[in-house]
Amino acid sequence: MTNENNEQPINDLPQVQETINEDKQKPFSFYLVLTLLLMLLISGGIAGYICYPFANKISGNWVSTDQAMQLTSQGNMWELAIADYQKTKGFTLVFTGKWTAAGVNKYDGKQVQLFAKIAKASFSKEEINTLEKKSDLYTVSDQTEKELTLQYTKKGIKQIQPGSNLNKVVHMTLENSHWTKQKEKLYLNSSYFSTERIEFTYKGENEI
Repeated sequence: MTNENNEQPINDLPQVQETINEDKQKPFSFYLVLTLLLMLLISGGIAGYICYPFANKISGNWVSTDQAMQLTSQGNMWELAIADYQKTKGFTLVFTGKWTAAGVNKYDGKQVQLFAKIAKASFSKEEINTLEKKSDLYTVSDQTEKELTLQYTKKGIKQIQPGSNLNKVVHMTLENSHWTKQKEKLYLNSSYFSTERIEFTYKGENEI
């Protein structure tokens, strides 16, 4: 059957129309697939970051903005040192413990222990000898030619840190997540140390 005006077979018209519609749909399908691929890559990256071992994200050596506190993290273990504690030269108060996940980028310090590191050069021989003697407040944890390390007992902790639960004093959050750690910020959120959160910057890898 033909059209009398242009003698074009009428039966061919639907096929021509289908071809035109397919040509119009190709660009839409292309962009749809491209969008889905991008979404898949982005979600995969986010999932990979979330599933990445949380403690590894803060592995290394971090220093507070005022240089007063140093945090060293390795695996699930951490150490927070406060040098010249209460303006006592050569006396470093040290908190140690293990990390537990409080969120994707949130960290709680548990199993916390309290130590004091004494630089022998900053104290008299008589003072060092007194510290080395047996006490119910602390025990001698380690000793070298230059340094004496004391570990506080429960009684000692209660005496110098009354009313404090050490397992609640260290809570950290990692912000400004970036593949380059130097651009990240780590914050200590604890009224035990300060009324405002304390900012830490990354200084490199270091073992405890």
